[in-house]
Amino acid sequence: MKLGCSTYSFWHFKGKKEPLVKYLEKIYIYNFDGAEILEDHFENTTNSYILKIKRYAFSLGLDIFAISIHNDFVNPSERARKNEVEKVKKWLEIAYKLGAKAIRINSGRWRTIESFDELMKQKGVEPPIPGYTDEDALRWVTESIQEILPVAEEYGVVLALENHWGITRNAENIIRIIKYINSDWLRVLMDIGNFTENIYQQLEEIAPYTVMVHAKTYIGGGEWYTLSLDYDKIFSMIRRYGFQGWVSLEYEGKRDYDIGVKISKELLSKYVY
Repeated sequence: MKLGCSTYSFWHFKGKKEPLVKYLEKIYIYNFDGAEILEDHFENTTNSYILKIKRYAFSLGLDIFAISIHNDFVNPSERARKNEVEKVKKWLEIAYKLGAKAIRINSGRWRTIESFDELMKQKGVEPPIPGYTDEDALRWVTESIQEILPVAEEYGVVLALENHWGITRNAENIIRIIKYINSDWLRVLMDIGNFTENIYQQLEEIAPYTVMVHAKTYIGGGEWYTLSLDYDKIFSMIRRYGFQGWVSLEYEGKRDYDIGVKISKELLSKYVY
């Protein structure tokens, strides 16, 4: 396994953002092997900027192994879903230019609960839009991914579907999507902190399909909730399924970012070797 760090670890959707190069420098300073870049941290997506970031990461000896994007296929509007499909295709091209091996994608959610803070209080559970069901959402997600898949194959970039909020908040739906599409270019990004019930059972269910791991830590207590995770159990489990890929730190605690990342690096280094 290799231990990387997401730029999310230094910014939790609040407060001022630093230039992307500053986050890359921090990841280098804390001696991670590589960087996962959150979509929000790109100042723009021009070709010259993307190549500048690629060159700078190379100068630091950092591997940009993944990009984490925000997309949402759970929408009754065919036009809206098409726009999301085109967005993912655009980021696949950016990932290819950067040399990233994967992009994190989401299924999306109903957004019948507008506030993310409130959604977290409800453990990610929200009702469908009236007149629709989760089966409709699953169909929209699979159809959208199928449209994107040829582009992922062309660029050689894996679509890493995260067990995130919305339709993929449980292992059953993730596995249904993976098995239905049945492609090596669609795999699972296991986030060890995104299942809030039957945690270890659900992590084990998605482990056979996992291509990358988000390792959550909650130094100082979590931004939205705190899980007492058994890292011994989790890492023993993914090893049992032959996982040898990238583990990306997602520090989500309330302590100062630099302190939280430093402590998290020391913690995860015991398991990633």
